Amino acid sequence: MENPFKELQKPLRAAPEELKGKVMKDIAFAKFLMDLSRLFAINVGDVIERTLSKRKNI
Repeated sequence: MENPFKELQKPLRAAPEELKGKVMKDIAFAKFLMDLSRLFAINVGDVIERTLSKRKNI
């Protein structure tokens, strides 16, 4: 039985360009979704802080 950890010492193989492109496209789409969700998400801490500061001014 061979030692599987010897495989870790071998140089990495290059990934195909089409696979690299697909991964980068998926990452960009995930980043877009995260940015989009921030537009519609409610920052509860900020809302509470603003509400309390407005009540103090009244």
